[in-house]
Amino acid sequence: MRRFMRTLVAGALCLVAALPAIAADQPPAASMLRLQLWFSNDRLNPDPMDCQAVFPVERWVPMTLGVAATTLRALFAGPTPEETAAGYRSVFSPASADLLKGVHIRNGTAYIDLHDLSQALSGATSSCGAAEFQAQVSRSLQHYPSIKHVIYAFEGQPRNFYEWRNESCGPANDDCDPRPFGASR
Repeated sequence: MRRFMRTLVAGALCLVAALPAIAADQPPAASMLRLQLWFSNDRLNPDPMDCQAVFPVERWVPMTLGVAATTLRALFAGPTPEETAAGYRSVFSPASADLLKGVHIRNGTAYIDLHDLSQALSGATSSCGAAEFQAQVSRSLQHYPSIKHVIYAFEGQPRNFYEWRNESCGPANDDCDPRPFGASR
């Protein structure tokens, strides 16, 4: 009976172990993010006494706000030396690496709250600099399907950001409404 139970349990474990592999073979939705998590696995561990042995599993999870913040932090740090050597450039640099105060996404709009680093990004107010700023941030975020529009603020105040950019408040920037930025504080 014991042997039968072990066989039955081993068979069930094999079936359960196969389920994530079956799910991993399915193509993920475009709005999903691939994660790799590490867990113990007695079947894969050749030394049952080695409690530090862990093995990877792959999971697809919905895009999160953390992904947007991670993307922006990397962008705001500017190109790496290797990227610069390959010809990439940006209005962003190590001086603007800490620009992001917070970001949240609501109804397809990314509300980006920035520290007021207008002096560190003085080149972003020229017509070319403004276009680079806008294109780099928008393209970096809008490749995520959940983000269709981007609105900015300095220290929770969109009017301060758009005045710095010499842009007026209007429908394209929610008339500089500061209320949506309350969630990023």
